Amino acid sequence: MAAEISRPSAAAAMRRALYENTPFAVLVAVYVVVGVVVLAGVGRAPSLSLTETYVVPGLLVGLYLFATLLGAIAVHVFGERRAPSSGETWRRVYERWLGHGRLVRTLVVFVALPALLDVMYGFRLALTIFEPFYLDPALARLDAVLHGGNQPWELLQPVVGHPAVTRFIDLVYVYGWFAALWLGAIWQTVHGREPIRTQFLLTFGIAWIILGTALAIMTSSAGPAFFGRVTGLDDPFAGLMSYLASVDQQSALHAITNQERLWSSYTEWGGMTAMPSMHLAIVTAVVLAGIRSHRWLAWVLVPFGFVILIGSVHLGWHYAIDSYVGILAACGIWWMSGRFVRWWGQRVSYAEVLDEQ
Repeated sequence: MAAEISRPSAAAAMRRALYENTPFAVLVAVYVVVGVVVLAGVGRAPSLSLTETYVVPGLLVGLYLFATLLGAIAVHVFGERRAPSSGETWRRVYERWLGHGRLVRTLVVFVALPALLDVMYGFRLALTIFEPFYLDPALARLDAVLHGGNQPWELLQPVVGHPAVTRFIDLVYVYGWFAALWLGAIWQTVHGREPIRTQFLLTFGIAWIILGTALAIMTSSAGPAFFGRVTGLDDPFAGLMSYLASVDQQSALHAITNQERLWSSYTEWGGMTAMPSMHLAIVTAVVLAGIRSHRWLAWVLVPFGFVILIGSVHLGWHYAIDSYVGILAACGIWWMSGRFVRWWGQRVSYAEVLDEQ
C-alpha cells in the first residue's frame, strides 16, 4: 500500500518539476536552434559534441551531488541517529538530498545549460564577423566623463596598485568567478528553493542571451587591455598594462597570461568582448539569488562582488561602464524574471489542479 501511495506522489513531483522548468527549457531550446542556424550561416557552427559540451559540467555536477550526499548522510543518518540498515532511513536521505522532483529539474537544466553556453561561446568567437570592434574609444571617453576626467584605473591604482593586492584580486577574479558561475548555477539547479530557483535560472539564461550575445555584438569592443592594439590611438591604459606586466614578471598573473592567449585566439578566429561585463552580470545574479535564499550570504557575496568589480577595471579586462551596465542590466533581468515567475507559478498550480481531477 505504501508503494502505491508513493508512486502518485513521485509522479506529481516529477510533473511539477517539468512544469517549473518549461520556461527555461524553451528559452534555451529556441536560442540554441537559432544560434546554430545563424552561426552555421557564417561558417562558425558550434560542435555541441557530448565530450566538449558536457564533460566538465558533468564532473562538476557529480562532485556537487557526491558532496551533498555525504552531507545528507551525516545529517539524516548519524545526526538523527537513524539505523543505517533501515530502508526508511535511506528513503529519507534520498528525499532530503535529491528526490524525484529535484532529479528531474537537475536533468533538464544539465541538458540545457551547457548547450546554451556552447552556442553563446560560438557567438563570442564570431563577434567581429557580425560587428568589428568600434566602441572602445567611446567607452574610454565615457569612463573619463563619469569619473571626473580620470580613467577609473587611475583612481584605483593608489589603493590596489600593490603586487600583493593585485595578485589577490587576480586569483579571486579567475577562480572566484569560476566558482560563482558553476557552483551558483548547480546549487540553484539542484537545491534552490522555488520561486528563487527559476528566477535565477531565467536571469542566468537571459543574461547570456541578451547581454552576452545580442548586446555584446551591438556594442562590439575589445577592452582596455587591447585598446592600443585594436584602435591604433594613444593608449590611456598603457600605464596600467605596464604595471600589470611588471607584476607578471615577478610571478605570472592570470590576467596577463589569459589576455595574451585571448589576443592570440582573436587574431586567428576571434573571441574577445568587453561590453557588457558578463563577470559582473553573472555575479550579480548569484548575489541576488544567494541573498534571497539566505540573508547571511550577503556578508560573503557582496564583498566578493565588489572585488570582482574592482578586478574588472584593475586587471584591464573592462571599462568601468561595462561593469556598471552588467550589474544594472542583471538587476533589471532579475526583476522581470521575478514577475514572470510569479505569473508562471500560478499556471503551475492550476495545472496541478487539472492533473488531480
